[in-house]
Amino acid sequence: MRLFLLLLLLPCFVLSQENTNQKSHFVALYTIGELWDKDKKPNEQEYFKEHSSFLSRLRDEKKVILGARYSDTGMIIVLADHLEDAKNILFQDIALQQKLFTVEIHPFNPFYKGCLE
Repeated sequence: MRLFLLLLLLPCFVLSQENTNQKSHFVALYTIGELWDKDKKPNEQEYFKEHSSFLSRLRDEKKVILGARYSDTGMIIVLADHLEDAKNILFQDIALQQKLFTVEIHPFNPFYKGCLE
């Protein structure tokens, strides 16, 4: 009987344990920086190709799960352990280091699960 109860309650104990490997979401909001030349198209900007390659690599590594633009702002959703990790990941981008872009990074807590396709 005890074994039966243990087997019956085991899934509850396992499911109630916190998943320590679960990453958090962060939103990174990009705007143009000091280096941006308003007389050039985006693909003509210095460090723009490197920036695109960097984001592509992050997508391949499943660290960036969504990207979009609205108005004059670019936005990506990043997966990281905590805010400092998200900053460390994104500031590896030479376009941020050289001030082609500026970025604000904030915790992002979705309250409605959905998908974009």
